[in-house]
Amino acid sequence: MKELAQLTDSQLVVIVQTTRNSKAFSELVHRHQSNLCAFLIRSTGNLSMAEDLTQETFMISYSKISSFKHKSSFKTWLFSIGYREFLQSKRKSNAFLKMIERFTEATTSEQMVNTEIDLNIDLQKGLNQLSPQQRAAVLLCDACGMSHSEASTAMDVPLGSLKTYVKQARANLSSYLNDNKDV
Repeated sequence: MKELAQLTDSQLVVIVQTTRNSKAFSELVHRHQSNLCAFLIRSTGNLSMAEDLTQETFMISYSKISSFKHKSSFKTWLFSIGYREFLQSKRKSNAFLKMIERFTEATTSEQMVNTEIDLNIDLQKGLNQLSPQQRAAVLLCDACGMSHSEASTAMDVPLGSLKTYVKQARANLSSYLNDNKDV
């Protein structure tokens, strides 16, 4: 057998699907971990949360590898799992913040988020101004190098919607960064 590092993602996935070879899956993790984590760091604005979501994404992808049908690239499929995990964690966090808000009169959920997350770079602040869909779309296309088609598959949105999200995100980020470059 060829050395695992010389195989394509598709070949590695077939090996994992048929033999559950952990070394083949480790090679897939090695290839995609840094890009997936970078995407999740920018999505969440929190390194620790991004690392947890990255690990969770790989655990889910390993357990569900048999459901991968090779209709898209492994990378697209993996990022779609990561994006869904991000959205789920965001929903859980929002639900938690709403629960706390009910019991505290003076603190709003926006104040709690701003207190919890200390954003120290303008790009992250700009990304946080975007909707989750815009942020994910621009990160998948611009930071992770996915095509519009791959990103629309990863996000499970129509291609036209994805293109709109990317265009809006780029315009909003450009405006935000230009407005805050001298601050």
